[in-house]
Amino acid sequence: MPMSLSHPINPSENRLARPSAALLALTIAFSAFISHSDVASAQTAAAAPPRPPQCTTDPERHRFDFWIGEWDVTTQGGSPVGSSVIQSVSRGCALLENWTSRNGGQGKSLNAYNPRIHQWQQFWIGGDGGVTEYRGSKVDGPSLVFLVNDSTGSAPAARLTFTPIDSATVRQHSETTADGGKSWVTQYDFYYHRRAALDASASHLMN
Repeated sequence: MPMSLSHPINPSENRLARPSAALLALTIAFSAFISHSDVASAQTAAAAPPRPPQCTTDPERHRFDFWIGEWDVTTQGGSPVGSSVIQSVSRGCALLENWTSRNGGQGKSLNAYNPRIHQWQQFWIGGDGGVTEYRGSKVDGPSLVFLVNDSTGSAPAARLTFTPIDSATVRQHSETTADGGKSWVTQYDFYYHRRAALDASASHLMN
């Protein structure tokens, strides 16, 4: 005899028309889980700290971009002293200097704006092991001036000034002081000439 689908007490009610208690319980539990997950996700998103601004959108971090490029370096009179390649690194948050002197000496520096002290800083390491830390800076018109203080930390001892002369020339002027900044002595005065500009000039002369 085929199994009847009618309710044993109420023959007019079909068994398949009524959800079982287990199915109802499962549906309620799943709905509660989804609701809890949505609340937890919203709480996590609200508690997450805001992402720091990207360096590419911060104008101050691009103040030194005029130094980026490939350069031939000379004295003010035009005598060659070396070459340098300046790269934008760390997703635009820093500049990496790759220096090669005419006699084969090498060195690198990392240059970056420090938002905690609102100043640019430079860390130089030469191939001879010499280290110079420019822990502070100031802006002087178009120039960016890196500063080193004396052992007391209260008076300047050295400064390194970068000045864009034009889009193809940058001056790098290194000075020291023995009297707290009253007078300065030049250590070197270099001029960076952008290679692309030099190549274009040479090509024009050849043609």
